[in-house]
Amino acid sequence: MRPMRLAAAACLALPLVLAAQNEPLRPHSMYEPPAGAAAKSLAASAEGIAPELLTYGETTSWEKTAPYADAVATARLYEKRSKFVKVISFGTTPEGRTMYAVIVSKDRAFTPEAAHRTNKAVILIQSGIHSGEIEGKDTALMLVRDMAVTRKPKQAAWLDSAIFVVIPVFEIDGHEDRSPFNRPQQNGPDITGTRPQEQGLNLNRDYLKADAPEMRAFLKLYNDWLPDFMFDNHVTDGADYQYDVTWDMTQHEDIAAPSRAWVNSRYVPELNKRMEADGHLVSPYGALRGDGPGIPPAGQAARSLAQRPGVGQSDGQRTPPAQNADRVGGGDNDSARRTGKPTGNGNRDFFVEVFSPRYSHYWSGARNRPCLLVETHSLKLPRTRAWSNYDIMLHSIDIVTEDPQALRSAVRASDAADAAMAGHRDQQMYLGGKTADESHPIPYHSLKRATDVSPITGQPVTHFTAEKDDFTVNMHDGVETTASAPVPLGFLIPAAWSNIVDELRLQGVTVERTPRDLSDTPFETWRFLEVKKDAFPFEGRTLTEFQLRPVTERMHMPAGSWYVPMNQPRARIIMAMLHPAAPDALVRWGFMDAIFERTGRIGAAEYLSVPIATKTASDHPELEQQFQAKLKADPTFAADPDARLKWWLSQSNYQPSAINRYPIAEVWQKTW
Repeated sequence: MRPMRLAAAACLALPLVLAAQNEPLRPHSMYEPPAGAAAKSLAASAEGIAPELLTYGETTSWEKTAPYADAVATARLYEKRSKFVKVISFGTTPEGRTMYAVIVSKDRAFTPEAAHRTNKAVILIQSGIHSGEIEGKDTALMLVRDMAVTRKPKQAAWLDSAIFVVIPVFEIDGHEDRSPFNRPQQNGPDITGTRPQEQGLNLNRDYLKADAPEMRAFLKLYNDWLPDFMFDNHVTDGADYQYDVTWDMTQHEDIAAPSRAWVNSRYVPELNKRMEADGHLVSPYGALRGDGPGIPPAGQAARSLAQRPGVGQSDGQRTPPAQNADRVGGGDNDSARRTGKPTGNGNRDFFVEVFSPRYSHYWSGARNRPCLLVETHSLKLPRTRAWSNYDIMLHSIDIVTEDPQALRSAVRASDAADAAMAGHRDQQMYLGGKTADESHPIPYHSLKRATDVSPITGQPVTHFTAEKDDFTVNMHDGVETTASAPVPLGFLIPAAWSNIVDELRLQGVTVERTPRDLSDTPFETWRFLEVKKDAFPFEGRTLTEFQLRPVTERMHMPAGSWYVPMNQPRARIIMAMLHPAAPDALVRWGFMDAIFERTGRIGAAEYLSVPIATKTASDHPELEQQFQAKLKADPTFAADPDARLKWWLSQSNYQPSAINRYPIAEVWQKTW
């Protein structure tokens, strides 16, 4: 029914429109990796097995992808053929489709409780969050088959130390909104689904705010199973190059130190080494920028993304912004994070991405669980993408299962370390960052470019050639922290703001009710300055920019308000949601917009407020002494009439206006 939604005025043009779209674009890379022709791992997986066990992608040489029902049927077939496989439902999409996950366990530990009793690592594989980027659907099912049905020796051995939760397709409704025109920048399959789900939301911007029903179902599944490692399988687009797969993962202050050490000392160097040994060319996910031959100068981007509000970052884009960047791979195969002055060719720079917890891998990092963002490339052959996706999962799982307790110990130590920060003002937790200026030289494997004059635009248009172009770039892969804060003992949320508590509970956060009224207690919170709403909505919400001013004020905290203790494993995700300096704080996403409306308890007019301050000074001589001391000690305060007045109002029994005041308070000393 969806393709028939046409305005009446457009109906006369229907034959012409359809004729123009009979042949969809089929772009392709000018370079395919030599080892991709054999794709030995895909061939080994399919070798000697019954045809009915093959996935639909395999049977069509990856040129086609089947409807969702086929993936479910394949999973059901594997369940029937193996006692180690269980298909479970975990939610319902907006269009009423059932969301399925496949559990693979040698112990038949098909519930979270049973899985946790085994003390094995739990690995979650998620595909199809952008349902046009779809090879991961089949490759994940192939791994299920390898482990539990055909029992390939390497893959079957994984089940001795790990349990798997596999989501073949996350964004199901969009997967079924199939068209040959959904991914014009991608080299097949011939018909694919859409990027957003059917309410227009991009699920890979929704992990923290959780607006989509699919995400709410996923969060319940994740919190129940609490995986130690996660995959999020994607297909990226942008400039053509030699690399067949790029990846990203939290590796800096964006994940606690024990998990970070496991990622950087064990996982990353092994992953790159093993992928290269199988003929892959791998790089971090990032952007190339500069004025070298064939590289767009500033203002002439091959691909740009609109800036989004945050702390030192934009939506999916590291600074400097994408206006100056080609979306490409890098080629850093050295796990060591080096810093120093830029060297090599000074006008070619590669910037590794910095994200925020609205995205899968940074959200998982905020849970202290490593998540590999897999980005195969849209211009490569579908079979090449499947080979790259299969192998990067295979080698990653090998690394985890060779010593699963090292990872499990790291994530639990990370949780404990974050919880132990509660109440310590001298320790800062990372909230947001940007690409560091420091760099180091690496080889970059590009393709040469040429230009033709377009008869459409009349301007030169760059295109890629099959000739390799290897040169040195300055790799910027460090992170500069742009926002951090000490972790309070806890946060207090007024009883009326239960919607915020609901969001926290979706993330598995523990909350308590307060036994008495705390409204007479001064609490530390913030006032918002220079508040500005975006002109247009983003992901179904209108984001808010602001500056912050810390204040200590009495707030309405009746009995039954909500206390969020920070000495719990979710401390990092709580800070990402509740601290207003965090780039994806709920207040930025519009969950508390009423506080910006012009209502309040005391007007700002001086003829009302100055008498209040004067009477307070008369009634409390001891406060007058404090006031005079502050005037002498703080010249900025002394020169600010508004600050002086507000100081006295804060000492009075009158409450200041609640306009632009954050309704949530930090607790540094629990008195109840």
